[in-house]
Amino acid sequence: MNSYPEPPPQPGSKPEPTVSHPKPGAVLALCAIIACVVFVVRMQSAHRAGGGEEVRPNRVLELMARYAVGVKELLQLSGNGGRSAGAGASAGASQAMLVEVKKLCRSSEDELRRVILEGWLGDAWPDEAALDALAARNEGLREDVRTLRQLRALRGKVADEAWEKLHGRHGWLADLARAQAAGDGVAMKNVAQAGLKTAVFLMCASFVGLVAVVGGMGVLLLAFVRWRDGKLSVTLAMRSQAEGGVLLEGFAIFLALFLFPAWLLRRFSMPLPGWAAYGPAVVALAVGMMWPLWRGMQRSQWREALGLHRGHGLWREMGAGVLGWLASLPMLVLGMVAASWIMKLTGEFPTHPIVDAFAGSGWMRLGAILLAVVWAPVSEEIMFRGLLFPALSAWLRWLMGVVLSAFVFAVIHPQGWAGVPAIMMLAGSFSLLRLWRRSLIAPMTAHALNNGVMCVAMLLLW
Repeated sequence: MNSYPEPPPQPGSKPEPTVSHPKPGAVLALCAIIACVVFVVRMQSAHRAGGGEEVRPNRVLELMARYAVGVKELLQLSGNGGRSAGAGASAGASQAMLVEVKKLCRSSEDELRRVILEGWLGDAWPDEAALDALAARNEGLREDVRTLRQLRALRGKVADEAWEKLHGRHGWLADLARAQAAGDGVAMKNVAQAGLKTAVFLMCASFVGLVAVVGGMGVLLLAFVRWRDGKLSVTLAMRSQAEGGVLLEGFAIFLALFLFPAWLLRRFSMPLPGWAAYGPAVVALAVGMMWPLWRGMQRSQWREALGLHRGHGLWREMGAGVLGWLASLPMLVLGMVAASWIMKLTGEFPTHPIVDAFAGSGWMRLGAILLAVVWAPVSEEIMFRGLLFPALSAWLRWLMGVVLSAFVFAVIHPQGWAGVPAIMMLAGSFSLLRLWRRSLIAPMTAHALNNGVMCVAMLLLW
């Protein structure tokens, strides 16, 4: 961090925005934010509960299945004399991974997927008794079991409609069953190679991630030493409560406009093109940003309060963002440890709808990348580190501002409660970057880099 001199001190006195009754407005805004958070949590809980929605692949279980298939292939290829020499080690590893896969099963559909995987790892067709038991237990699985048996009887050839339905419900696990039913060496090799690619990538990513975390710990240690010696200032120009109230109002309006119009469009199933769903989000961002100006805040105060300035220059701020992201990795690991405890207690695993996009077509992947690497870092940093964090800090001091803004940020993301600790750690690190640099360029850079790394991982995995 030696390359980045501290930003110049903020001007001493500024006129407060001409805001009438800022406290009632702030209280109403806070109530609106709480209401929006409760609304999001309830909607996410209903979605995870199922609610009769169409069955979709379990991407977490699918990823574990690909890894298990890949590890089996890797062990067999590494044995002297080919597959037979590695059979013993492969069988032991397969059993251990099946135990882990069973922990991921949350429904009868997941159990069917586990049975398919167990058959592949055991070099046998899925157990017929287990298929019968699942079909008897869950009426929705009867057609899936019937299609699986048709695949076996017809050596992987069934009607297109039946196959598309099976694949739409079970994803890559359906490919696994089809390759095994066909008995085609090429098809089976292609599936095994896909699993091998996933296993090798995850092993390499784990090593690279470990190196990055160690590097991040070094950056954190250096930052602590510089802070202790008075060479690193972590502060944000204190906003008045009147300014904080206006910023809080802007964030509340953004959140309401972001959530409820989109919810109404989905609820009434209005026939609109796909891009129209992003219209409310763009309007919400524009109105939330401009609200402090409309409420009387001077433009210079507005730019400083939201961090909409270049700081010490674009490249220096971006470099600071890279260092900040690296320093956030050890904290992210702590969040992941906390998430593992939540997963053990609740049986829930963090998931995100964007994973389905990376398992889809090229255009879906491109849209997901633009959404994650461009739109999310810009819009979320402006709203959460530009409006919400300074607003809460004006009323509750910066530490509570970091914690509460990070909590709101994490809860409204769709990963569920298991994902909250890790996302809070990331959001907290973005707020600390805002404290250090005062400009939003650094947290935007860190946010984009984090999402970009995840997108690259998804592209390589799927």
